[in-house]
Amino acid sequence: MRWLTGAIGRRARLVVGVKRDETGAVAIVLAVIMVALIGATALTLDVGALYAERQQLQNGADAAALAIAEDCAKGACSPLSNTATANTFANSNANDGAAGVNSITFPTPGVVQVTTKTRASSGNGGLLALSFAPVLGIPNRAVTATAKAAWGGPASGPAVLPLAFAPCNFLLNGPIQVLSMHGDSGGTPCSSVSPSGQLLPGGFGWLADPGRTCSAQVDVANNAPISGRTGISWPSECDSALNFIANKTVLLPIYSDLGGNGNGSWYVIKGWAAFTLLGWNFPGNRYNNNTYAGAKCSGTCKGIIGKFVGFVTLDDRFTRGGPNLGAAVVTLTQ
Repeated sequence: MRWLTGAIGRRARLVVGVKRDETGAVAIVLAVIMVALIGATALTLDVGALYAERQQLQNGADAAALAIAEDCAKGACSPLSNTATANTFANSNANDGAAGVNSITFPTPGVVQVTTKTRASSGNGGLLALSFAPVLGIPNRAVTATAKAAWGGPASGPAVLPLAFAPCNFLLNGPIQVLSMHGDSGGTPCSSVSPSGQLLPGGFGWLADPGRTCSAQVDVANNAPISGRTGISWPSECDSALNFIANKTVLLPIYSDLGGNGNGSWYVIKGWAAFTLLGWNFPGNRYNNNTYAGAKCSGTCKGIIGKFVGFVTLDDRFTRGGPNLGAAVVTLTQ
């Protein structure tokens, strides 16, 4: 028994003393972990690079589409100029100055679509070279961005002064003129454009401004109420607004007819025109009155001085869909 016990003890000690060589297994686990880490790094850095590249391309596509739409609204729309404009804006919005234009199309009248793409200097066919993903067999990726812009006559928006103009005074790209208040003998009388034979006021009239904000929201789809305040008195709330838009071009509504009585009167809004405001003459508010050649008038000449011009605005407070009276709105669209 003592011999047997001793033999068993020695065997036990031999078994316990055996050391296994697990170096190969650790190497395999480490390799798997390294692949996962490299993949995570590729996902983080390369996906971030792809996102940043696409954002730059999107900025370029947006800017290019707006610029081409603006050119088209001005009548300066041609394949050659459109391509040059798109490339300029695509490159200027890329951090490396290397972006290209994939396509310029006009899917519907008054709408342009621009697609930009990566233009890598390495000459890899417009693909963005990746840094870590090649380890996973993904050396590069194509990146593009698309934007649409539309242009057209304004349909609705804010009148920065609560005024509406008769069409007989609308002379696009005409000389500097005085637009006199209705009832002012110094103004140019308007002939009737109404089927009923009703005369339109010569010059312009006040729009309803119940909030006394020196503005009015105007839409060609709805009649615009006429202010209950009559005469040529200048609203005091418009003092700051008038000084702010002096020597600037603003959009003003043009009306084709009017109706109603008293506080229930209204204008039929025909569309919008752009007017460069150079001066005015109201009681207590005089600025550059009768100082422009060809802009003199007789009588009291109460009104505003300036000229109607062709104009394109990116003001997103205006909607499109009105007639073309020389003013156009350009917006990004879906």
